[in-house]
Amino acid sequence: MTQDRITIRTAADLLAGIPALLGYVPAAGSAVVFALRTEAGTGRATVAFTARMDLGEADTAGAATITDAATRNDVDGVIVVVVADEADMHDAITTGKDFADLLDQHAAVAGLFYVPTLAAPTTALSVRTLETHPVDPTASRVAVEQIARGQRIERSRADIARRFARADHIPADDTAATNPGPVLEELAAVVYADELPDARLIARTAAIITAVPVRDAMFRLATYGTTAALEVATAVATHSRGQARVNALILAGWLAHCSGNGAVTQIAYDAADAETVATGTARSHLLDLLRRAIDAGMTPTDVRSVGLALDPDTIRALTGAHLPGAPDRD
Repeated sequence: MTQDRITIRTAADLLAGIPALLGYVPAAGSAVVFALRTEAGTGRATVAFTARMDLGEADTAGAATITDAATRNDVDGVIVVVVADEADMHDAITTGKDFADLLDQHAAVAGLFYVPTLAAPTTALSVRTLETHPVDPTASRVAVEQIARGQRIERSRADIARRFARADHIPADDTAATNPGPVLEELAAVVYADELPDARLIARTAAIITAVPVRDAMFRLATYGTTAALEVATAVATHSRGQARVNALILAGWLAHCSGNGAVTQIAYDAADAETVATGTARSHLLDLLRRAIDAGMTPTDVRSVGLALDPDTIRALTGAHLPGAPDRD
């Protein structure tokens, strides 16, 4: 699920913003749900979160997942969008209607739309009114805002997964394990400078991130720039193996959640699960907790506060690192 506060203006604008809100273009055979919240005082509807699933998952269980998250986020309405090739239009609309009926038991369905693609300009159909809407994802205001914030929009979910795929292994430099403070401070400096870690820093990070106090301290990197910290965590993850890779992926997923990018969050956590299985690494309780947080639709603000529960003084006592944060960065 992706959380991002935008104001609804027109159906066409909302549909055009789907790739930007998800972080990728949903393939044919997808169902997308906008969960809406009415603002007190103004009466305006805003998007509380956006969720995507395969049409085959748009069933009772899928509806339960959405409604659980909706309840936690004070959602009072939803919009359902089905994406399917024109040849599958009838079946997709039927599935969408059934799914909307399930959701309508918990939140009012404000609209049901069919769209053949979101990879290019197209025409959407309102299933309820039979009105058509021109939709151009390439000209979406939401896309412009996301790109301006440094967030990428990929052509597919698989493209996001490739960000976290294993790259050339850089072995851990175990000599760094006994003194993690300088490594953490160097990582913070790299994040603040919007740079990527070199091979030496990745090797030293892989050696220290396996320790729980260090792993938890690395959540403070968000205070030096969330987007830049995500890039750094991803670089460490791709070149590490075992527990180091798992912990770096957990950090990357949390940082993506803080940025409101649910797709990247879920994919990073999936990669962490896969690494756990592939290497026989012990299952991470933290990973389970953070996955439940994204499944429940926890807001970026709330999940950020959870990750930053350790204050700088505690981190310094545990790791020797001075990580006060940068007030001029998000």
